[in-house]
Amino acid sequence: MTKQIKVEWCENFIRAMFKKLPAFATGIEVNLFWDRAVKSGLYEKGTYGTPMSEALSTLCEVETVSTETGEFCYNAFKLKKA
Repeated sequence: MTKQIKVEWCENFIRAMFKKLPAFATGIEVNLFWDRAVKSGLYEKGTYGTPMSEALSTLCEVETVSTETGEFCYNAFKLKKA
């Protein structure tokens, strides 16, 4: 039997991840986030339209981090401003 994941659980997971960040950090690298979400059991790789996706769209936005010369470094999830 597959466990039914609730959006609320995913939102709590996201908030908890951001609370654990050091004060200087403003976001969580996207791949790191997905790896931790998989390990938590709240997300399965390759799935779309899941409760985790819904929670992310509610709470976060994606920011592209680049070098000073404009070269791509990585994408990060950042909490939306309230």
